[in-house]
Amino acid sequence: MRQEKRHKLRIFYDIICSAEHNMINSEFARPTHIQHSSRLSYDKMVNYVEELEKRGMISRKSGGLVCVTNKGREFTKQYSQLINLVEYAGL
Repeated sequence: MRQEKRHKLRIFYDIICSAEHNMINSEFARPTHIQHSSRLSYDKMVNYVEELEKRGMISRKSGGLVCVTNKGREFTKQYSQLINLVEYAGL
């Protein structure tokens, strides 16, 4: 069965949610865990993570460990609200 193509905002949402879910000791998440949870190839995941870092939604530590920033948490909260509104409206 073929999966529906995800748009960029959905991929950002999936990566940030995955990072939050996979955070070690509530601080950082490993890139490979994020990759598997967000269902992306490693190369694509790295590109998206770099873009999210430039936008201030995540930060990275040496070794590539990822931490979600307050801006990233706010994005996931607002994205969820938007999706709920769209579904409620039946669009």
